[in-house]
Amino acid sequence: MTTAATASSRSKRDVILRTAAQEFGRHGFDATKWADIALPAGIGTTALYHYFESKAHCLFTLLLESWQVWYVRWSEPLASTDDPEAAILAAVAISFALTEAESIQNRLLANEQGKLSTYRSTGREEKARNEALRCARQVERLWVDYLDQAMTSGAIPRQDPRLLAHAIIGLLQSVWMWYRPGGRYALSDLSAYYQRAVRALIRAS
Repeated sequence: MTTAATASSRSKRDVILRTAAQEFGRHGFDATKWADIALPAGIGTTALYHYFESKAHCLFTLLLESWQVWYVRWSEPLASTDDPEAAILAAVAISFALTEAESIQNRLLANEQGKLSTYRSTGREEKARNEALRCARQVERLWVDYLDQAMTSGAIPRQDPRLLAHAIIGLLQSVWMWYRPGGRYALSDLSAYYQRAVRALIRAS
C-alpha cells in the first residue's frame, strides 16, 4: 500500500526530474550546476541527494526515461506488418507529435547520450547508466528487427538493416540538436520533410 509520504516523495522526485530536463536541455548538462536544480524544484540543495546521488545520476535517469518513451512511441506503429513502408513513416510522423517540454528533453538526449559510454564507479549512478544503455539497445533492436522483416517480406529493398536503423534513428534524433520551439520551422513541417527523407532511405538499394 502506498503511503502519503511515499507518494509525496515520488511527486518531489518527478518535480526534480522535470526541472532538470528543462535546465539541462536549455543550458546543457555541463553548464548547469546541481544547485541550479534545487531552487526551481522548490527544495534545498542537500535535499537533492535524497532523490539522486549525483547530477549524473539524475541525467542518466532522464536518458533512461527518454529511451523508454521512444520505445513505447515507436512500438505502436512498428507493430503493424500490413504496409511496412506506411508503418515506418507513421513512426517518423509520431516522432514530431510532441509538446515543447518533450522537444527540450529530446535535445538533452541528443546532446548528452554520449555520456552513457563512460563507466561510473558509484552504485545507483552506474545502475541508471546501464539501464539507459540497455533501453537504447532495445530501441535499436526494435528498428533493426522491423526493417529486417520488411526486407525479408519484400516490402522494402534489401540492405543492411542495422545500418539503416542507425541512419533513421540518428536522423530523427539530430533534429533536436538545432530545433527550437517557436523558431522558423513548425513540427508539422519537419514531420513532412523527414518522412520524405526516410522514404528515400528505405527505398534505396
